[in-house]
Amino acid sequence: MSDESLCIRTFAEVIRARMNKKARIKNFDAEKKSFQSDAEAKRNNKDVNLSQVYPLYKLLLDSIVYIAVESGENGIPDIDAPMTSQLKNGEWEINQKIKEIAQRKGMKAEVTSFFDANLVPNIPTAVLPSVLEDVDALVRDAVDVKKRRRDALKQAYQQRKSDASYLAEVWLLAVCNGTNKKDEARALTIVTSETDNIADPFKALIKAEALIAALPAPLQIEPPEEPLGEEQLYIGELYAAYGDKEGITDFCESYLPQFSEYDEDMKERRIDYFAAESIRRGVSELYSGRYANQFDVLKDETFTGVKNTARRTFPNGYEKMLCVMEQAALIQVRRYILSQSPNWISNRIKMGICHFLVNDKKLRWVNR
Repeated sequence: MSDESLCIRTFAEVIRARMNKKARIKNFDAEKKSFQSDAEAKRNNKDVNLSQVYPLYKLLLDSIVYIAVESGENGIPDIDAPMTSQLKNGEWEINQKIKEIAQRKGMKAEVTSFFDANLVPNIPTAVLPSVLEDVDALVRDAVDVKKRRRDALKQAYQQRKSDASYLAEVWLLAVCNGTNKKDEARALTIVTSETDNIADPFKALIKAEALIAALPAPLQIEPPEEPLGEEQLYIGELYAAYGDKEGITDFCESYLPQFSEYDEDMKERRIDYFAAESIRRGVSELYSGRYANQFDVLKDETFTGVKNTARRTFPNGYEKMLCVMEQAALIQVRRYILSQSPNWISNRIKMGICHFLVNDKKLRWVNR
């Protein structure tokens, strides 16, 4: 297990081969706020083979969402065979909604209760110690877990109050912190392990830049037909810019049909905004959030590059906006680590960042 990542598939595969082939799952009774008794489970539930991919992965994911499902929470995906198969094969990352639930306060206690009822009792007693040892080894050898966290989990393993509690803690870390896709996990392994052993830091930098350049593109978000609430600030500023040029103080959406230039401009600006939004969401998920701060870096770099242009005098707000956008497309954003990847930076993205700066009230097209 050397140089493995700690993620959903590695955690699951450590234990899957040792799970009971005839297991009974105890359902959660929301009214009683407890799991079924052994007798109720035997009477009402069929045996499942937890050594198979779908039943085990579903069991593990259910440990996170069972309370939310019982409470009728929206947005929780169905845990089906294709999902679990792709997780096992390292083709998918965890669904973002499941990951968000896993990060909530009190989740360790909920997962521990579930594991007490349905995971630990279905690991044969004779092999349970070796399962725990293998999980400990997975944590110890994980290249994507910081040493301080590994040490804390080692202590949790040695001083554990219960097997279920320890397994719940490692499982939640695997879900929230681990990179499940094999290509990304492998890249992270190379960056973490190989560069540590390269004497020349510039060679390490070249390797890291090559890996970043090969990153797959983030999910591209298309502008919805109707603007979202978070778009209102920058769209309002665009209306002010259009009105400033035309001498219309109350310029709004209703004027767009009369001005084809601005109607087309608005469509283009929204595409730019969502190009940047794709990056904001993408970095929050890339390598399980390790690069989430890079969106702020990108905003800072962009603002530094355009602020002098924004301070100049212009005949109207529309001309100011156009000049700032032209400057944004020209600037370099070297402090933004992902600038080495054509999938994670473009002129549209940099211009879209300007709209985020408007939302942050760092840029305005019309002084009022």
